[in-house]
Amino acid sequence: MIKNQIVKCLFLILVAVLINGCVTKEYVYEDNKLSERTIDTESAAMARLKLALEYLKQGHMVAAKLNLDRAARANDRIDGIQSSYAFYYEKVGEIVKADLAYKKAVAQFPGNANIRNNYGAFLCNQKNYQAANEQFILAINTDSNSQMANTHENAALCAIRAKDWSIAKTHLVRVLKYTPYHARSIINLAKTNAMLGDYDGAQTQLKAYRKLYANSPQSLWVNILIEHGQKNNAMVETFGQLLLNKFPDSKAAKKFIAKNFND
Repeated sequence: MIKNQIVKCLFLILVAVLINGCVTKEYVYEDNKLSERTIDTESAAMARLKLALEYLKQGHMVAAKLNLDRAARANDRIDGIQSSYAFYYEKVGEIVKADLAYKKAVAQFPGNANIRNNYGAFLCNQKNYQAANEQFILAINTDSNSQMANTHENAALCAIRAKDWSIAKTHLVRVLKYTPYHARSIINLAKTNAMLGDYDGAQTQLKAYRKLYANSPQSLWVNILIEHGQKNNAMVETFGQLLLNKFPDSKAAKKFIAKNFND
């Protein structure tokens, strides 16, 4: 823990008054003279926030929190402070505080699609799937969202985790409108179609995938799901053996061995 220390200073700040926009005036007693000093609180807060983010990237959590606190004290109206608090609290396992920080961030900046996208990802990690999708939808409906494909993909991946295949399909179709050659989205749409019983749609996506990419554990798993759904047990075993031979340590191989065809 970093503790406050009492130190001798050359001057003493007596009082800070009148925050006006991004500027604070302080009255400082120094060298037997009272003088006025103007501080750009926005610049001070942004500098501390930048430092905090660097420390968060490096995993220096104590230093990150110290600089976040200083940024908030300088100017707590800066976009990014509350969402950075949320990220910090999530990293250190303070889930309730992280959720509260995200709520403060979206209340403070309701039109920030990035905050809502990150909040949606956080909620999904907490298995609060419905609330997560609501945040993703709000982010998608924000005019300033410049990362629309990313938001749709996050929403799709969250819906897949929730096994809500209809919602997943809706978002994946939108992802591929923005990025038609995105491998993960193509194969996830194939899998989603298979789980919905749309085997023709699944095959169509598999063909699109194979035109661009080599066989993967995921593509072979989709083949298995298609054949299993159509009760072609011989083909299930054929693709299963190919999966075990080529990708024996994959998650898909483990699911095949366990005969877990519901995921």
